[in-house]
Amino acid sequence: MSLRNRLKDRSTLMRVGLVCLVLGNLVHLLARPTPIFGQGLIDGAFGLLIGLSIGCLLVSLRRRES
Repeated sequence: MSLRNRLKDRSTLMRVGLVCLVLGNLVHLLARPTPIFGQGLIDGAFGLLIGLSIGCLLVSLRRRES
């Protein structure tokens, strides 16, 4: 099964979304940035992962079960 076909599967998208949600929360919880550079990087990674999780979870809800 190719990656394109797997991303059309509802349960796969939900798993990807939940993994991104957990990783985003772990990054935000466990990362200890330096005051000058690290805070923006950590916030960017957190925002990216949370945004991906929201997108994947919403798309998985819109997909029909096949």
